[in-house]
Amino acid sequence: MKVLFVVAARGGSKGVPRKNIKMIGPLPLIAYKIIAAQKCSVDKRIIVSTDDKEIASVSADYGAEIPFIRPDFLATDSADSMDVVEHAMQWIEENDTSKYDYICLLEPSSPFASYKDFDKAFELIEKNHADTLLGMKEVEVNSVFIHPLDSDHRLSYFYEAIKELKSGRRQDQEKEYTMNGCMYIARWDYFKKNKSFHSINAVPYIMPQENSIEIDSLYDYKIASAIVENALIDLNLWK
Repeated sequence: MKVLFVVAARGGSKGVPRKNIKMIGPLPLIAYKIIAAQKCSVDKRIIVSTDDKEIASVSADYGAEIPFIRPDFLATDSADSMDVVEHAMQWIEENDTSKYDYICLLEPSSPFASYKDFDKAFELIEKNHADTLLGMKEVEVNSVFIHPLDSDHRLSYFYEAIKELKSGRRQDQEKEYTMNGCMYIARWDYFKKNKSFHSINAVPYIMPQENSIEIDSLYDYKIASAIVENALIDLNLWK
């Protein structure tokens, strides 16, 4: 099994300026994903797709390759991550004679997936003969309690939904899950054909809440820093 890890890290983050190289505990944010990928047991190549020279320099300090600078049109606020992955794959196919079985997109903003998570994820996708795998977490609020306000700015949708339940107790509802941004894995040929990590034949890799933090705001950044400072994750996994 050979894997291409693509760490996608543009310079123009808005919610937390310079987020990708901002320190979280002892490491810059982007280093968590680079180190985890390095320690993963699969045969791999790890590249960082960035438009930013400082991010490129920090990434290189932690052992990642920066074989190209991301084009400006892929570094805008509206740029699609799938286009970023496709661009990286095309570069690899034109410049690397190796053949890859999997493509794995890593986003620095979800830093706390360790190499053990990656090892288990690749075992899972192989065992299940799946096309894709997504990092997931259990949602904290069941969707029965999530509705828009009605046109009169009242809670009628909530009332109707809850009324239809045989039991309104939260613990009686089925568990629900959402993507946590920690990893997106696809078979190489599947992504080339579909340009997507979503598939009817996808499997989840479910992670606990403390490992599933996504840093999109200053609030998220402070939560992530507190997780590290209070030893809610094992930093030895990134040494």
